[in-house]
Amino acid sequence: MELPISLIFQLLIVPVTDNTATVETSPCWKENEHTVWLSPARMLWFRNHYLPNSEDYLKWDSSPLFAPESLVAKLPKAWIGVGELDILRDEGIDYGEKMRKAGVDVEIEIYKGSPHPIMAMDGEHQLASINM
Repeated sequence: MELPISLIFQLLIVPVTDNTATVETSPCWKENEHTVWLSPARMLWFRNHYLPNSEDYLKWDSSPLFAPESLVAKLPKAWIGVGELDILRDEGIDYGEKMRKAGVDVEIEIYKGSPHPIMAMDGEHQLASINM
């Protein structure tokens, strides 16, 4: 399987990589269900509008976490930023680890104490981060 375009770098900011996740199936969704801005209900609203056919949830181009390893191994270097208090945190980390396992150079940044919109916050709200 070939990628449709030649990619040189991935900059993934709080990425959605698993469109099957719910409060019932993802401990991260349950843990952060009351964090500001991106609640499970809001995420499901986005999902239902972006992917109205549930059979598309498992397709790799909708949920990159389910891409075949042979395709993942062809991906370019990546930087992934996730918020510690975001329902999307674990799927971003899991996708980074999947790429790492396939031999892709990946840096994962977890912004401690931060919710989903961390990259939109101004300098007064900068939070410490850790490298994985």
